[in-house]
Amino acid sequence: MKVVPQAFYQNSKIEKILLKGLSCILEKKVVHMDPQNQRYLASHAITLVRNGKLQIETYEGSVQVVQKNELIFLPKGMYMISDIIPKNDVFNALVFFFDDDICDAFLSSFRQLPSEKVCGLLRIDFNEDLRLFTDTLTDLYRGRNQNQFTRLKLIEFLHLIALSKQGKDFVNRLQSLKTKERKNIRSFMEEHFDKPLDIEDYAYLTGRSVSTFQRDFKRRYHISPKKWLIQKRLDKAALLLRTTSNSVNGITSGVGYENTSHFIKAFHKNFGISPKQYQIQHRKNALI
Repeated sequence: MKVVPQAFYQNSKIEKILLKGLSCILEKKVVHMDPQNQRYLASHAITLVRNGKLQIETYEGSVQVVQKNELIFLPKGMYMISDIIPKNDVFNALVFFFDDDICDAFLSSFRQLPSEKVCGLLRIDFNEDLRLFTDTLTDLYRGRNQNQFTRLKLIEFLHLIALSKQGKDFVNRLQSLKTKERKNIRSFMEEHFDKPLDIEDYAYLTGRSVSTFQRDFKRRYHISPKKWLIQKRLDKAALLLRTTSNSVNGITSGVGYENTSHFIKAFHKNFGISPKQYQIQHRKNALI
């Protein structure tokens, strides 16, 4: 699973138009489909499909296909996202990521609307105001590294969406995310412990603040979430090393570690042996 926008920052084929922390405006051009389509959005995102199509599947199972010249809002969270590339052509999209700070600054301009339970994803009409904004944005800031304007331009973009036909619905969805419905910690963590997420991500995904998540988790497991995650991930790694011929690098990414050296260090500390030595040892035992 890729954590974005961070993973996009490492991709030289994705152009960084404006960037500051987890808030950014990126242009994505793709000629080959990426088979690794699991994504965790660490910030809210709005995607404008400029060419091709975008298929989005939520972890609740709903599927949407976004057409050319359509916008879609995705709250931060986990998705299966596939770029649908036209034959003999390129997939092209402009992606706007905005963090909680920008979201709060934008929402401060609106009174709190009555709370409604709404689906997170929202299609937004690509009207003339938004078209003019995006065209001007790419012309003005492409390749200039003027990242000091990131926050300002993202807030301007959100206000233009607020003026669209879906504006009231958009504001309501952002406000409702502040009171996200809580999920069962045990079932969620048992299913997703091997994803490359940190405590703040798990707190958000289960509908809790970090402090509430840590308190509820410790009440349930009698251990801190950090220690529990380390042990669960290493136990799964040990199982894979014993029962498969997967490489250490492959196992690293499959148990929630993004850095192989960090994984090796944690594994050695827990088992007193390196992952490779552990795998070789158990292969010998299996042959005896």
